[in-house]
Amino acid sequence: MIRSFKGKKPKIARNAIVDESAILIGDIVVGDETCIFPGVIIRATGKKILIEREVAIMDKAFLEAHDDMTIGQGSIISHGAILHGSSVGKNVLVGIGAIVLDVCIGNNAIIGSASLVTKDVGDNEVIMGIPGKVVRIATENDAKRIKEMREDAWNKAQEMNK
Repeated sequence: MIRSFKGKKPKIARNAIVDESAILIGDIVVGDETCIFPGVIIRATGKKILIEREVAIMDKAFLEAHDDMTIGQGSIISHGAILHGSSVGKNVLVGIGAIVLDVCIGNNAIIGSASLVTKDVGDNEVIMGIPGKVVRIATENDAKRIKEMREDAWNKAQEMNK
């Protein structure tokens, strides 16, 4: 469902895939080859949310902006993740059920499943736990795996929307 808020309506690239059960409200821009899966809620009722190209937002994720927010190219927001007022760099993996509150996440970072992140995350940092702490630095293999996961999500979205 696509809904306007205060005259601002989501803008979705022609070759993006947004599941019919997803809810997008307000000033949102969705880039090329981005896929948004069932049950996702993206609410930009305060500021703008820019979702760059080649992003995968998985089932039941929730994103809300109170400041301008960007989800960087090639990133994955996993199932049930919650991002409140947080910007995400390029090629980032936010794990299943992670909660990310009012922070900036650097490029190539990984947020572990079920982690709670309340402090900014630097480039290439791998964060896990409650509260989230740096456990290691992301590797080239991590970056390769994130790219593969993103491509798998895109292929799955295409199959689901035939």
